[in-house]
Amino acid sequence: MRRTVRQIVSNTGPLISLEKLNHGYDFIHCLYDKLIIPPAVLEEVAEGLFANPQDYLQYHNITDLIEVRPMSNLPALPEAERLHDGETQAIQLALELHLPLLIEETVGRRVAQSVGVQISGIAGQIIAAFRQKVISATDAQNKLNELLQAGRINRKIYDALLAAISPT
Repeated sequence: MRRTVRQIVSNTGPLISLEKLNHGYDFIHCLYDKLIIPPAVLEEVAEGLFANPQDYLQYHNITDLIEVRPMSNLPALPEAERLHDGETQAIQLALELHLPLLIEETVGRRVAQSVGVQISGIAGQIIAAFRQKVISATDAQNKLNELLQAGRINRKIYDALLAAISPT
């Protein structure tokens, strides 16, 4: 019996959040077999840091996790002028592939939801991993704290998510 490949599309912000977590890419690999990104997202995360966008994948040892895939269908998106290229392409790719989207920016999240794309951020994935018993409550708390310390989530979100994993 063949196992279904667990896939999700990602925008730039969640990849940056994964870089801030201790073993962040290992963590997300426990939840997904493939993070599918459009070319603009790879260019955005590599910009100014690597001579070649492929060097980013090599540096983080994620060539087996990340799949760069261009979109073939380019539907117009509401508020497109307020989005970066990576956000636009990631939303379009999630729509085309009928997959959920990792996205953290407020406007991008709103646009994705308005066109019917299921969204999550890395903090949401930490909660999902805890609920699926992929990570312990302590690991989840530590990861949320790392996101807070790195400025990737605010205190209000941190407190709410911490309450979601704390025993009642």
